Amino acid sequence: MASVVTVIELLGGISSHSLALLSDSGHVFTDVLTIGVSILTMRLARKPHSSTRTFGYHRAEILSALVNGSTLTFIAFLIIYEAYGRLLQPSQVAGSLVVLIALVGLAGNLAVARLFLKSWRSSLNVKAVFIHAIGDILSSSGVMIGGLVVTFTGYNRIDPAIAILIGILILRNAYGLVRESTEILLESTPKHLQLETVAKAILAVEGVNGIHDLHVWTITSGLYAVSGHITVKAETIDEGSRIISEVSSRLKNSFGIDHVTLQLERQTLEKIQSNEN
Repeated sequence: MASVVTVIELLGGISSHSLALLSDSGHVFTDVLTIGVSILTMRLARKPHSSTRTFGYHRAEILSALVNGSTLTFIAFLIIYEAYGRLLQPSQVAGSLVVLIALVGLAGNLAVARLFLKSWRSSLNVKAVFIHAIGDILSSSGVMIGGLVVTFTGYNRIDPAIAILIGILILRNAYGLVRESTEILLESTPKHLQLETVAKAILAVEGVNGIHDLHVWTITSGLYAVSGHITVKAETIDEGSRIISEVSSRLKNSFGIDHVTLQLERQTLEKIQSNEN
């Protein structure tokens, strides 16, 4: 569907001399790329991990989102640059043709957005596709309004003005994708979690004396990991294992953290081993 809309708007933009329609075509084309790359990365993510890729291919999704965001940024600046030139030297736009093509594009974009309406929060890639589709709906609506203005008033500068708005819209969405994917690649603490809150949850487990070198990060959308060093009041290895198991269970139930790696302090391990002997 998105591919058909891209071709129709591209041909319509060339025929009508509408930069706004061409900009919208470019915006929809990025959706085609996003959907294709998203399908590929989701298939890669299902592949089992190996000795060389111990976390599997989960980060492929994040790299895809970063590439999509960077591509959108380039397209946005290109659209704004071309629109500025059209504002200085406006060309004659076939308003009625722009309206007709924009209506077709709007219908197609609404159909694409509906496909991801219920699942857009499931992953960063699906969210990217849905954001693209919403942006396309808004931009197609803007192009249609611009075409109506040209048709009834003959004011051709509205067309590059709409193109600039589309460029700004694309740039805004691109910034969010680049920022979010970069934060994950830098292994920042997930924005919905606070390190202090996670630490307090660990310290609340009976037998835990202290914690340090605590790290919480995102592997991919919805998959979180934590690592740290804890000191415990355990007298046996079994007791230490019980504490770690309880901490892992609490972190999963309270914060949705599935990968938990906790290390007992060296002095504690020596004490446990000496008691066992």
